[in-house]
Amino acid sequence: MKALKFFFFVWAVMAIQGEVLAQTSDTEHYVTIGVFAVHENAIRFTDYANKKGFNAQYAINAPRKLYYVYLLQSADRRKAFAFMIKVRAESEFKDAWLFIGHLGREEAPIQAVVPIIEEPVVEIKVDSVITPPVVVKIETPEIKPPPKRIVKGKLFNFKFINEENGNEVRGEIHFAESNRATQYQAFKADTVIDLPAPRNAAGTFYITTLAAGYRSMETPFAYKDPLPVSSGTGSEGELIIPLSITRVKRGDYIEFSNVSFYRNSVVMQPASQSELDGLADLMTEHTDYKVRIHGHCNGTDSRDIITLGTSTKFFESDITNAKTHASAKEFTELRAEAVRRYLVTQGVSVERMLTKGQGGKMMVYPQNSVYANYNDRVEVEIIRH
Repeated sequence: MKALKFFFFVWAVMAIQGEVLAQTSDTEHYVTIGVFAVHENAIRFTDYANKKGFNAQYAINAPRKLYYVYLLQSADRRKAFAFMIKVRAESEFKDAWLFIGHLGREEAPIQAVVPIIEEPVVEIKVDSVITPPVVVKIETPEIKPPPKRIVKGKLFNFKFINEENGNEVRGEIHFAESNRATQYQAFKADTVIDLPAPRNAAGTFYITTLAAGYRSMETPFAYKDPLPVSSGTGSEGELIIPLSITRVKRGDYIEFSNVSFYRNSVVMQPASQSELDGLADLMTEHTDYKVRIHGHCNGTDSRDIITLGTSTKFFESDITNAKTHASAKEFTELRAEAVRRYLVTQGVSVERMLTKGQGGKMMVYPQNSVYANYNDRVEVEIIRH
């Protein structure tokens, strides 16, 4: 019986969501497994997924001019999150993610509207002087091209590539002035970014890749002379920089971008709720699932924290929240317990969930690094299914 782990990773700097748009009454949720610029590749990947037993389809994201291959389309947010987690847990599509919006809608072409001008009827009398006809010039409105991007630095597009199969991977890339910098710039992978030059004399950024289920890669990047790492230019003249990344413990971990806590707090941020709802629905559907919830934090020191106390407001501050001083292990136990308590409110039996506080024993980044906040996380391990 093979164990799978669900890895909830904090992406504090992500604008959650880039692809996650404001909810509207007609919003659709697509459980997506691949995005392609080439139409034929989307067709082939759709066929491949169907051979694996899925009802895969593809549709164009017109503004981005990309083809999205998806396994489910639903207006029900909880249903979509539950299916996404199921796909990650039980299939080879460990990078499945949720696109929220609409696919397949093309922008209507701009058409010139030509006014219809009726020429006056000229009555010609005998012996009258015939003047030349009046020529009416019909002018069509001028269609102006979209304004050009005002570039302040250089245009780049950093693409994350799965080194095993060559597929593109969603993620985020960070730029810092040095490997000891306390500040950094964050951008999504596979987007055109206007990157200003570094201020250091070497003209070099230190970049870090962050992608769900993949090892983080840290490497210097020469801003002024990115060749030969560049693979060409895109439609806006941007330099395309492919970065090969490696999966972490292939298939064992699944990351969630939204589950996070307020700093030194057991209270979760509101964006966490949707993914936890999806996990709850999955466990409700599969009653043979049992899980162990692991809490982690940045550093091994004790600290002052805010607990839930008697509150059941898991995603907002409450007057019943309590302050206390706790060891790192106690702190992470409380965070794991908060996740369990919420899942219980969603109908999951408490006997099916164990908790464990790991403290700061398993940090992903050094405690004082610029990325230290990513050490605060929760793992959910499926121990039986």
